[in-house]
Amino acid sequence: MSVPARVLNDMFSQRLDTSEGKEKIAQAGSVYIRDRLREVCFVDKLIPAEPVTRVDCQRSVNHDTLVKIVDVEPQSRAMTVTFRGQPTARFIRAPRAEVPFYTISSEKFEKTEQELLAYEMPITKIIEDNSVKDLQEIKDREFLRHIEAAVQAIQKEANGGTSTALHASTYDATVKKSIIKGQGCLTAGLDDFVVHPVLRPDLVNLFKLLDGNRLRSERFLMTEPDYDDILSWTLQDAGDKMQSETMVDGYKYNILLGRKLIRTIKTDILRTGNVYCFTAPEFLGKNYILNNTKFYIDKVANMITWQSWMDVAIAVINIASVTKLELYGGSVTPGATDGSITTGYGTKLPVDEDQLGAVNNRVDQGLKFPDVSQF
Repeated sequence: MSVPARVLNDMFSQRLDTSEGKEKIAQAGSVYIRDRLREVCFVDKLIPAEPVTRVDCQRSVNHDTLVKIVDVEPQSRAMTVTFRGQPTARFIRAPRAEVPFYTISSEKFEKTEQELLAYEMPITKIIEDNSVKDLQEIKDREFLRHIEAAVQAIQKEANGGTSTALHASTYDATVKKSIIKGQGCLTAGLDDFVVHPVLRPDLVNLFKLLDGNRLRSERFLMTEPDYDDILSWTLQDAGDKMQSETMVDGYKYNILLGRKLIRTIKTDILRTGNVYCFTAPEFLGKNYILNNTKFYIDKVANMITWQSWMDVAIAVINIASVTKLELYGGSVTPGATDGSITTGYGTKLPVDEDQLGAVNNRVDQGLKFPDVSQF
């Protein structure tokens, strides 16, 4: 028999009156948040998270926080020599990269014991909705900023160190090293931010950016709205068998064109019209979590307070291991952008942290149907 939410809330409040109860609830919350975070965070699907402890990290010489030093594969090559010849000598040096940690925290949630008893929803549901989703959204947003900076850096290098706008109207005259445009926006020839449907040749050209650079494309990331356009691929694109399946069940596979497909509904972080392609994780970067996710809860008098946080370190170490497909004609190149932050290039960048998670329901504004007023 299931226990009503009101009873669970009451039991939860009573356990907080003892130190032993606080510790057990904090431990349970920490385990629950950690498992949930791994499930919903798309960063962990691209670079699996590695838990580390203090002994695995190093002190930074630049600030008072921990860092993780990552070794990078040294360069080497072979050569032909004569019977009496000698190969070129190389003094071996392996480069290293410093990956700093930073903290992602939820808000500090507060609720009085009396008001908690009035809720039909159990406290664990509140923690899930207000803590876990907030943590994973910030982690995904920071990662998107890293990979966008990586592709823009490679593009800038290919253009002689100059920030060069990537326009649909001047596309053929621009060097494309890590970013390409989709065929739809190139056909339109307009330097705007209207998103055109992704076509099969668009993905093939995206894969070639990595495959032609002595790397191999392994997985790609796109939004659900862009993925929905794949469902409109014709018989020539998908084949007869796939067309019959998608008409009834939709596209139900996690592999497309031989690469792993990762989708997200977080269109305020990964904006529509942006598709990123990645190598295998060992060629891309690192994703660390220090001492797992922390959870704190306390009760002072009748006020219950709780919050969760985690210390993470994410780095794109090999910046040539990510490429980008833009399904719009405008430029988002830093220093050579089109439009404004609100109507132009800004609509294709992750929104600010305080703008994440827009509310869909309008209950607080009094919009629900049927609307019953009480006096």
